[in-house]
Order: sequence, then C-alpha cells, then structure tokens
Amino acid sequence: MKTLPLLLAFLLGSDSDLVVHEWGTLLTMQGSDGVVLDGMYHEEHALPPFVHARGRDQLRLPNMQMKGETPVIYFYTGTRQHVWVTVGFPRGFWTQWYPQARVVRPQLVQHGTPPEPRDGSLQWEAEVLPPGRDEPALPPLAAGSLWRHAREVDAAFVKTLDRTRGGDAPPEEAERFLFYRGLGRGALPMRLEGDTLVWDAPEPARAVFVLRVEGDRGAFRHVPQVERGKPERAAVPALADARPLPEFAERLAGELAARFTECGLYAKEARALAETWRESWFQTEGVRVLFVLPRPWVDAAMPMQIAPEPKELVRVIVGRLEALTPERERAAAAAVADLAAPDATRRERGFDWLRAQGRYVEPVVRRVVATTGDPAVRALGRRLLLTDFVTDLRSALGAAAAPGGPLREEPAHVRAQLAVLLRESGLDAEARAEGKRALEELARLPEPPLDQDAARHHLRARARALEGTGDERGAAEAYGRLVRWAGRSPQCGACHAIQGPRDLAWFRDWWAGRRYSRLAAGAGRLDAEIAASEEALRRDGKDVGARLALAYLLEARGGASAAAAEWARLVGP
Repeated sequence: MKTLPLLLAFLLGSDSDLVVHEWGTLLTMQGSDGVVLDGMYHEEHALPPFVHARGRDQLRLPNMQMKGETPVIYFYTGTRQHVWVTVGFPRGFWTQWYPQARVVRPQLVQHGTPPEPRDGSLQWEAEVLPPGRDEPALPPLAAGSLWRHAREVDAAFVKTLDRTRGGDAPPEEAERFLFYRGLGRGALPMRLEGDTLVWDAPEPARAVFVLRVEGDRGAFRHVPQVERGKPERAAVPALADARPLPEFAERLAGELAARFTECGLYAKEARALAETWRESWFQTEGVRVLFVLPRPWVDAAMPMQIAPEPKELVRVIVGRLEALTPERERAAAAAVADLAAPDATRRERGFDWLRAQGRYVEPVVRRVVATTGDPAVRALGRRLLLTDFVTDLRSALGAAAAPGGPLREEPAHVRAQLAVLLRESGLDAEARAEGKRALEELARLPEPPLDQDAARHHLRARARALEGTGDERGAAEAYGRLVRWAGRSPQCGACHAIQGPRDLAWFRDWWAGRRYSRLAAGAGRLDAEIAASEEALRRDGKDVGARLALAYLLEARGGASAAAAEWARLVGP
C-alpha cells in the first residue's frame, strides 16, 4: 500500500504543475498539571449529512486523547489530472472523510474493550478538475454551515467514485477539497504549566497564540515562536487586556489569518481556517493555546503521499491545546458535588456549569474523578461517566445550537434533562423532585401543535421529566409518542434533507428510540406496545412512526432478525 503512490509517481513523472495545500487542527486537552486527558471523542459541530463516517459504535472511544479536526487538502493545477493521495495516522485512525476514499484502514470491531488507535490510513483515487469549466455540482449545505468556509477558495475541484455502493456505475462525489477527521492517542509537543509555555519538539512552534475567554470578553497574546529549552513565561493574558467578544474575535481572526499566510497558505485558505473555527476558538470559555506545528512533526504524525508528486506541498496544521486551569478544576468538582445537593438551586447551578462544558464535559468529569479527594464526589463522577448526558456523541449544547449562535433553552426543558441525569446517576430522590417541577412547568406552557418542528422539544421534555420521576410506564408512552412523531413529521424530513439525519437509517441508533424500548421493557409493556404498533401498521402500512417504534421494540425483546426486517422495510437492506 505504501509503495503504490511512489510507483505511480515514478510512472506518471515528476514534472507535474500540481500544487497541494493542507490545513487542519490537532486538538488535545490537559489538566492543570500538564497531564493529557482522555475522553476527547465528542463532536463540537455536526458535519453535513453527506460526509462518510465509521459506525457510531466505533466512535464511542473514551480512551482517545487527540482529535484530528477538519484537515482539508486543496489542489491547484491548470490541467485535468488523476491523483492518488494517502494520509496515515500511526497513532490513531480516521473516522470521517469526504469524498469517498478508495481504502479505509483499519477495520474496527469492538468486543467490550476499546480498540487501540493505530495504523490509520485513508487513500483516495481522485480526479482533479481545474475551476472554470466542467465544474461538478457540490452537495448542498444548510444555511450557516461551517463547511462553507472551506469552499471559499480558488482551488480545483476533486471527484471520486463511491465504490462502496457497488454496481457497474458507482456514483460520483465531488468537493473543492479532500476532507478527513480522526481520533488518536498521544500528546502535542506544547504544554502549559501554570502560566508558562513549554515546548518539546526539536523545531520551534510558530505563530503561537494564547487565548483567554471569560464571559463576554476575551484576550490573547501572540508569541512569534517558542523553542525547546526556552519556556515562555507569563504567557496567559491578563483579563485587564480583555475586549468584548466581537472586537476580540475580529482582531484575532485577522491576526491568525496573517500568520497562517506567512506559514505558506494562500490568503483565502488562511481566512477559511480562521473562520471555520471562529466560534470554537474565540467564543468558547477557557484558556487555550493555538500554534502551527513544525512540518517534520506533522509528517511523522500524519504521513502523506501524493502521486504524481506535487511541485509544492504546504501543510499548516494548527495544534490546539485546551488547558484546564486550577480554578476550572475546582469549579468542576464543585459542580459534580452540587448535583447531589438537597437544595434545588445548587443542583441547577451544578448542572448549568456542566452543560456549559459542551463536548469537554467527559474529560472534565474524568479529571474530577482522578483528582478529587472526596470519595462521594469520585463515586458520583464515575456514575456520571456512564450516563447518556456524558457519553452521547452530541455536544451537551448541540440541541440548542443555531447558525446564529447558541440559543437559550426553555428552563422547563433544561430541568427535564437534569431530572434524567440525576436518575441515571442514582440520585432518585433528587431526580423525582426535578422531574415533578419540570412537569409542573411544562403544564403551564402552551403545547406546540404536532405539525410544527418545535413540538419535538415539548415531547422530549415531557418524556424526560416522567423518566426523572421514576414513572417508567408514563415515560415509555411519552417517548413512544416522540418516536411516532419523528416518523410522520413533515418538518423533520424537510430539515434532515440537508442538515442532520438525511434518511431513516440515522434513527437506528437514536437515543429516544433506545429509551422508549428500554422503558417499555422495564414497565412490562413490550408486548402491548408491539401489538399497538402492529395494529397501526395493519391500518396503514405506510405509517413510518409505527414501524420505527416496532423496530426498536422488537430489538429490545431480543428479536434481532425481526427488527432487521423492519429496518429493511424502512431504509432498504
């Protein structure tokens, strides 16, 4: 496999006019003592539905320490040509990519123990099409999609065949770049020890930026480079230097784009990199360090082969270090402890703090478990790590996200989510209290009509609140109503055509369906719910909601083959 591109390069010749540019990020998180944290597998921004990905069971990997985020590869040429590209990940594997790759390695099969990330590889066989003529149609994007920034360049188009679909004429897929993302283990060569930057690689880090965001203000410090053996002290900017977030973000985006251009990217590429991560880098609370990794380090961590050999290859990979400060670690321990408080205000405060951590909630809670001296907090933290709130692949705030920024959720809906978290954590009395309060608040709210997209929020919150109170039968019925609504809602299908699940296959692993069938089994209602779904299908064989419900229920009853038959009717074999 490794020699194929080299052989092709020899056969195709070395006088290509091909120019290749790549940008992306590698992300890790560290504790206040510099220890690299596990649990870095959660997503911050949903990818477009056309992106290819490993199965969800292959992405729930709590031992991951590093995320390869959004590397994209651009091609510039005046002639239409055929290229082979291979990107390796010796200490990880690639999890998502687009357009379709010819080879994805390794194949992952989990047997209870998370696989050791190693020897990852993607290989594309692509046709490169200069812009201006015969431009292929690109997949549509939702308004506000971050993916759009990467397209705003002058690069050629790339086109591949999706050979996984089989047949004599596999479908074509096209984009303005090759995209990939991955998970791995290991540390970046940068550490933040207290207020001091320490660099471990032989070649210096360039374009180093230390960011501090608190509330609605942010500050940054630019260090041209950091060298091994020369720690950069007093690196974290003071809050006295902070500016309102819009001003801070605009200035920082310009500074970063200028430095990325100095590192070899074209101006539009550099701006695309900065704009893609504007919200994550500039508007998320915390202390983080951004820096351009040295080319030798990148080539070792993510080896790349291209045939024909380009006359120029630029790789600007930004290291992103999220740093837990001692203050944030203490706040995390207090938030976990507050969940078990008898006072509802303290429970809400703890839950709000944890929700605000977004995709970092798992590494943060893991840090609490590893460092707290309170056995009760450690035990509660361990239970939290098993809850859907922590392990779900969606960001804790994902449901409230919108193209214009985060939305404020209805307090009753948030309280219902807290009730479920407390129930899953074994805090039954606290869960019951929060669930009852959520039901009382929901009763005072107008219930959206079922033909509106907003109905899902009310249905979901009521189901969660009932689950929190311990009413398994009532919760099962409420989750069943949500499942059936999802199957017949025209709004759901309209949105998911572009953003979110594009077809019914997405629902195979839907958390609401899993809860519905589990609670129905716990309440002794499996047979009755199955009979109700079957009766609904006898009345109307096109009732998608009833068939969705039946598929979940049959699987919970142990009828894997019967459930598979229902999924085949929904999505095809």
